[in-house]
Amino acid sequence: MQIKTLIVDDEKLARRTIAASLEEFPKWQAVGECDRGDQVLSDVQSLNPDVVFLDIKMPGMDGLEVCRQLQDTAKPPVIIFVTAFDAHAVEAFELCALDYLLKPYDDKRFSQCLERAEDLLTTQQTQSLQIDQLNKVSDPKNQNTALETLIVRSVGRIQLISVADVKWLSTAGNYVELHMHEQAILHRVSMSFLEKHLNDADFIRVHRKSMIRLSQVSEFLTLADGQYAVILKNGDKVNVSQSYKENLLNRLGIE
Repeated sequence: MQIKTLIVDDEKLARRTIAASLEEFPKWQAVGECDRGDQVLSDVQSLNPDVVFLDIKMPGMDGLEVCRQLQDTAKPPVIIFVTAFDAHAVEAFELCALDYLLKPYDDKRFSQCLERAEDLLTTQQTQSLQIDQLNKVSDPKNQNTALETLIVRSVGRIQLISVADVKWLSTAGNYVELHMHEQAILHRVSMSFLEKHLNDADFIRVHRKSMIRLSQVSEFLTLADGQYAVILKNGDKVNVSQSYKENLLNRLGIE
C-alpha cells in the first residue's frame, strides 16, 4: 500500500523536514506541498492524498478551519497536525485529527505517528471492502455476484485472502478453514454462506463439512464400507458423502 501525503506549512524548512523524514519510509510518498491554508482544499481535490500533515498557524486560513472543511468532503484525508503551538491540541482532536506532532519532534515520535496512520488507513480500506461485500451479498440484484476476496479477522491482524488462492474449505466448529498453498486459515463464517456466495462454477459442496475447487480434483476414490473421497492436486484427501457424490461425478464428467 502506497500512502500519498500533502505537506502544509508556511515555513519551507518545516515542509522540507517532513518530506526528508518521509523518505525513510518506503510506503510513504509526498505528492505535494503548499504554504497557505486556503490552498489546501483545492490541492486535496487534485492530488487525493491519504494523509495531510497540517500546520495550524498559516496565512489565508488556519489549520483548524482547514480541518473543519476537510471533514465535510466526500473522502476526508487523515489529518496529522504538526505545529509549534500546543494550545490547540484539544480542539485539533475534536476535529478528528489522528495525531498532533509538537515541534520539535524526534524520529521515534514521527515513526509512531506514521504507524498509527497506517493502521487507520488499513482499517478504513478493510471497512470499505466489507461494506462493498455486504452490499453485494444483500442486494437481490447481485445474488449471482461471487465474492473475490475474503476478509479474515484475528487478534491484532486483518488478512485479505483472494478466493483464487483457496483450494478447498472445511468446517472447524464455528469457523471455516480455508486451505491454500502450504497454509490453512480459520475464517469466522458459515459454510452455507460461502456455498451461496462463492462462484459455483469453481466450487462444489462434497460433504456437509467441506467444499472443494473443482479444478483441483485429481482422483475420485471408492473406499471400503461405501465411502468416497477425492484426492486434490496438492495431495489433500477430502471425504465425499453419498448425498453429494452424484452431483460431483456429473460435474467431473464421470458416468
